[in-house]
Amino acid sequence: MCVDYTDLNKACPKDSYPLPSIDRLVDGASGHALLSFLDAYSGYNQIMMYPPDEVHTSFITDHANYCYRVMPFGLKNAGATYQRLMDKVFHQQIGRNMEVYVDDMVVKTTSAIDHATDLAEVFAQVRKHNMRLNPEKCVFGVQGGKFLGFMITSRGIEANPEKCKAIIQMQSPQTVKECEEAFQNFKSFLTTPPILQRPDHNTDLLLYLAVAENAISAVIVQEHQKVQTPIYFISRVLQDTERRYQMIEKLALALVTVARRLRPYFQSHHVVVKTDYPIKQILRKPELAGRMIAWSVELSEFSIQYEGRGPLKAQCLADFVAELTPTTAEEPQVWTLHVDGSSNSKGGGAGIILEGPNQVALEQSLKFGFKVTNNQAEYEALLAGLRLARDLGARRVSCNSDSKLMVEQLSGTYQAKDIMLQRYFHTASHQISSFDEFTIKHVPREQNARVDLLSKLANTKRPGQHRTIIQETLHSPSLDDKIISVSDNEDLGWMAGIVLPEDKNEARKIRMRSTKEIHQGICGMHSGARSMATRVLRAGYYWPTLKSDCQSHIQKCKECQQFGNAHRQPPETLHHMMSAWPFSQWGMDILGPFPPAKGQLKFLLVAIDYFTKWIEACPLAKITTENVRKFTWKNIICSILWAYHCTPQSTTQETPYRMTYGADAMIPVEVSETSHKRQIFNGEQNAQELAADLDLVDELKDEARIHEEACKLRASRRYNTRVKPRSFRAGDLVWRLLGEARKDTSDGKLAPTWGGPFRVTEDLENGP
Repeated sequence: MCVDYTDLNKACPKDSYPLPSIDRLVDGASGHALLSFLDAYSGYNQIMMYPPDEVHTSFITDHANYCYRVMPFGLKNAGATYQRLMDKVFHQQIGRNMEVYVDDMVVKTTSAIDHATDLAEVFAQVRKHNMRLNPEKCVFGVQGGKFLGFMITSRGIEANPEKCKAIIQMQSPQTVKECEEAFQNFKSFLTTPPILQRPDHNTDLLLYLAVAENAISAVIVQEHQKVQTPIYFISRVLQDTERRYQMIEKLALALVTVARRLRPYFQSHHVVVKTDYPIKQILRKPELAGRMIAWSVELSEFSIQYEGRGPLKAQCLADFVAELTPTTAEEPQVWTLHVDGSSNSKGGGAGIILEGPNQVALEQSLKFGFKVTNNQAEYEALLAGLRLARDLGARRVSCNSDSKLMVEQLSGTYQAKDIMLQRYFHTASHQISSFDEFTIKHVPREQNARVDLLSKLANTKRPGQHRTIIQETLHSPSLDDKIISVSDNEDLGWMAGIVLPEDKNEARKIRMRSTKEIHQGICGMHSGARSMATRVLRAGYYWPTLKSDCQSHIQKCKECQQFGNAHRQPPETLHHMMSAWPFSQWGMDILGPFPPAKGQLKFLLVAIDYFTKWIEACPLAKITTENVRKFTWKNIICSILWAYHCTPQSTTQETPYRMTYGADAMIPVEVSETSHKRQIFNGEQNAQELAADLDLVDELKDEARIHEEACKLRASRRYNTRVKPRSFRAGDLVWRLLGEARKDTSDGKLAPTWGGPFRVTEDLENGP
């Protein structure tokens, strides 16, 4: 798992715990009789995170959010934290019989007899603190090895042969002038102090990068009193795929290579990269993908700053190392392939000889378990030779054959007329296209005698060659399972090509080919059914079911389904919730969160009666608590609910208060502004009318039910006009609508709308 902690590292202060001096560690580890190199198994992950800080390491995945419970890679202070742990665990051994730099550990012993005792002491500390070592990367009881990039042995610090290889292979001078110049330079180098200096921990490291066509290099320097002194330089040959990188990608690769090989320097220093290229802007683009984003995450652990180059002295040194680096990645060598096939009344066979680099010759004898002609046997021999060359990793092949027909057909001079030879020709052409370079030439039979005499392999071995003999029986022809179209010149009459054949299967194939080519061929654009049918007509085709066939083809097109628009129409008709009498059915919902009130009240639990539309509500601090109410909220809610209860509803044409109590309520405005009803108020007459209204309340409820049903029927008619019925059964293949969270962000607007297909396992028959 690779997580980008760039922003987290910026927010964290840099740990001031000092890292040990690299020069001191290298000097202390050299000159010992025996050495053992130890490596921790996922060292960073053996340190537990502080529980309150685990949330800061959170990252998002498609399924859920996760956080690290152990210290992950990529944190700014991970190296200093790990070094502090190592110093605490091995504080009694460091300097005496052990040296530790972050995750690099070496056990040293002056006397070979005491080395086992020192290892036992170190292992006791490892076992005491429950540390785990990686046995595959541990080396015990050796006299020398690499430590922090240096070659340390019992004799001291020796030059690394890999770093000296570029100088040793430097081209020798050719003229007298060049010899004299080289000799003078050699004397100057002998009398000059060492080039590389030890780094000053109080000074920033300056890094210069250089990129050549086949190599990358870097030089680390420090500046003292405006004089730059080199500290370290590295170089590396680019692999075949890396040579095709763009210039900015090669520079980023050079920076990552330096950070990996000189990790101790990057962990203990602030590094300033001197370059005029926009590496900083490129590596910090949020839309990066692939290797560039991986490099950006890897470099975010270090304190790196980017500045302009300025003086070019150190840059010239980096350019020199890049140009001097030898191109060890040689061009693929040409393999020579000899093939020959033959057939007679007793059967057929083939012989193959493949000669490669380092004087290696592979001989193969094939016996055919099926009948073949001479020409087919020649093709079988060639196909077997191509398979053998591809299995051995050959990229450039030169083939020799004594079959004039096969050579000229593959060269394009002759045309294959026979149906079987056409299939062999297409199969051979397909396999030849997988090689970077392939040539075939015709040779006389006497020059191809070794292949003809494979039955006498003892007489065909050349001196000094390593020979491998392969004997095999081929039971079936080596043909691709592809349909090869063969032209037939039979005269079918003037109606051929104008009307569909009488054979229904042939007619269906023609319709399928034409619609497929127009819809998704070279000029196709996956258009709609009507547009597709119009294009078929303009191309000169017509049949009675053209439009329906186009619609059926689009429904079966995988790309059209995967990138089609999301359905806006509801799949089911509207379902109503009906109540037979007041307070028989209630609906409840939670509203919020609102701005917190006193007591942290921010939610409303609302209940509504489906018949009278009467509402009850209470405030809650949490949706899991009950009856947490405040006096102020009660008054506010009551005033709002009172206004709601006294307002006629569009569905029932009556107020919820009258539907509940059988009479209208007196609203506050009737009290403040004396209405006509209050002026002529008669208590006895009001009691009689109230009793009469209560007797008629059932009729009022029936009228309200009729109004409600009519309103919902109108809503259903409006809603159902947009319904597009869709039904699925168990076993059907369906596509799932991809939301923004499921889409691949790297595809942008071209991301597919649908994912799948998936198979339905159960139909729950749920509707809105």
